Parts: sequence; structure tokens; C-alpha cells
Amino acid sequence: MLVTLYESFWKDEYWLPPGYTWADLEDSDGITYPHPKDLLAVIPLTFLLIVIRYVFERAIALPLGRAMGVRDPFRIKATPNPILESFFWNQNRNPKELNHLASQCGLSVRQTQYWFRYRRNQERPLISKKFSEACWKFSFYSSTFFGGFFVFYNVSIGSFDPQPLQPTIYLWYLMELSFYFSLIFTLTFDVKRTVSMEGA
Repeated sequence: MLVTLYESFWKDEYWLPPGYTWADLEDSDGITYPHPKDLLAVIPLTFLLIVIRYVFERAIALPLGRAMGVRDPFRIKATPNPILESFFWNQNRNPKELNHLASQCGLSVRQTQYWFRYRRNQERPLISKKFSEACWKFSFYSSTFFGGFFVFYNVSIGSFDPQPLQPTIYLWYLMELSFYFSLIFTLTFDVKRTVSMEGA
């Protein structure tokens, strides 16, 4: 069954122009064509980009941000409180009714309000982190845009016939794909972006 699914997935007519088969894309006479196995190169490149990003954000983006006047505001830390901390993470980060919680912790309602305000502020991403992430993405997109312009400048796109693999185009596509895979891996650590629904 798996063999049948595999063969159905890679049928010539699904992937290639009419009149071509996978046999026509076999490397020969020094001519190299792209192959699905080439995508395996994305795996090490993805982790390499994550390492490069980590170094870039700390060694370049953060100093650049400080030089441009990017400063994190001072934040008052919430006093450790297991009851409020548990409520904050498991139920509501911005509760409206605080009388019961305040009495449980031996605090006034105003003190409890301040605790939740300070605790929410602690979870907000730092401006320097936002700047570092934006700086990395701007640098990568700028590099790949101008790099892509250079790579594709003399490439003919008028034909849909299979073309031999050009190393520069191969690397350009691998870098782009690896970049988006790296964003997937770092998704839980990146700054959460909110989308406004006003006017929708």
C-alpha cells in the first residue's frame, strides 16, 4: 500500500510538463537537475540559521539598538505570590473580581490590582527583543531580495521545460526555505504579534 501511495504521489503528470518523465531528469554528461533528495540540505541549514540569528541578535542587533537609543523601560517586578501566580497562569491574567483573591492572600484589593498589573508587564516582550527580531528579519529579507535579484537577473523564465540545476539558484531557494523552517522552530520564543480587528 505504501509503495502504491508513493508511486501515485510522484506520478510524472503531477510534477512535470507534458512529454517529460523523471528519467529525463537524471544527471548525465555533466548536467545536474534538481532532485527531491536535495531538500534534505534544508535540515542542517535551518539549524545553522538559528545559530546565526542567535549570534546576530546579541552581537549586532542589541548593540545597534543601544546606539540608536532603544531602551527597555523600567519594570517593577511583582512580589512572589504562589496563589496569585497560579491564578495568573491557569485562570485569568486580568481578573475583574479580586475580593476573594485578595482575602486569600491577605492583601487589599488595590494591592492585588497592582500585583496583576506588574505581573502582566513582566510578560510583555522587551523593546530590545522586538528590535533584535525585526533587525534580523530585515537583514535577511534585504539580503535575499538583492541576492535574488542578482541570481535571477540573467535567468530565462519564458519556458516551463525542466532546467538544469544552477548552484546559485539552488542555494538561494534552500536559504529561503531554511529561513522559514527556522521561524517555525523559534515560533514559541518569538514575540507574539497581535492583529487588530478594528474596521474588519
